[in-house]
Amino acid sequence: MSNNITHLADGIRVDAAHREDAMHHESLDREQCHRIQANERDRIHRDEALEREKLLKQEAMELRQEAARVRQEAALREERVRADALAREELRV
Repeated sequence: MSNNITHLADGIRVDAAHREDAMHHESLDREQCHRIQANERDRIHRDEALEREKLLKQEAMELRQEAARVRQEAALREERVRADALAREELRV
């Protein structure tokens, strides 16, 4: 009878050890899953930030081009105004 109890106790210890191992592996799997999800979120945030930065750079370039065009048009208008003023001045003389 004592042999049966010893065998039963050994079986219970083995089962407990297997459960403990299974719980440990499950915990490691959960941690790994959380790390993978966090890394994926970080990658998505980086990609979104890069896309926003790309769009802002494009917008800044377009604004610089527009500003250059406006300055050029203003310079041409000023040149025409001067030329018109000179032409009127010559007509008066």
